[in-house]
Amino acid sequence: MKRDILVALYSEDTYVLNWMSLLVVRDWRTRVVTEATTRNELFQSLSQENFNLDLIVIDVDSVSDLKQIALDVESYRQLSADDIKVIALCEKPNPDFFRYFPAESIAGVLFKQEIMMSLGWAITFSAEDKQVFTPKGIEFSWNSDFPIEDDRLVLFSRKYPGLTERQSEIARLAIIFSIGRRDLADELQISDQWSYGVVSELYDHLGLSELLDETEQFNSILENDKVIKGHIDEILEDLGTSKKARDLETLAFHLLTMPVIE
Repeated sequence: MKRDILVALYSEDTYVLNWMSLLVVRDWRTRVVTEATTRNELFQSLSQENFNLDLIVIDVDSVSDLKQIALDVESYRQLSADDIKVIALCEKPNPDFFRYFPAESIAGVLFKQEIMMSLGWAITFSAEDKQVFTPKGIEFSWNSDFPIEDDRLVLFSRKYPGLTERQSEIARLAIIFSIGRRDLADELQISDQWSYGVVSELYDHLGLSELLDETEQFNSILENDKVIKGHIDEILEDLGTSKKARDLETLAFHLLTMPVIE
């Protein structure tokens, strides 16, 4: 298995920071090394001796002094032996992002309502030296004269086909947000024992057992997308034939959050 992708998250909005953190922590391929809500917190993290980092995800909407954050990040990039990249996460275009961050440091622009639960996938693709955008993100980047590479990826969150509204809610709570079975039972107003059953039914619906047993190629869901399928195959290789609850949840999380690639 490849080493973890080391990620720093920055948002002055604690709700957004928690959302980013949950998705990145739950992803099998990424590891959060710092979460910062102030410039001072980010600067202290970047100033640590032997601090290693691959990528910084910045909630541009919340930043009070984007110019200074950009200067801090660029100072760290100049001192670091690694090629640190930055992804902008936003709800609306902010031209200052391209004004303050040098083009060579930018890995992509993701609009929150388009990337939704697929943030971990976008980070993984950027770690493979791919520029990543959502549809509005690449439009904003084009309009800002940002140099876009031919092999960039345009991503947006997919709706998993075939799930009922209730199944989608169970998937959101139990798999993506990983709440405990008792809390799930309270939320769904069912018994504790039944909460285990509904999650097992969801696993069956997702075809996890068949996928682990290699009896189902999952092409109808992967839409023959070689990029996505390559990552799913890598996850399967790491999990082997394990059917432990934690491993099944890991696989389900990645299936439910995998994006559509334009």
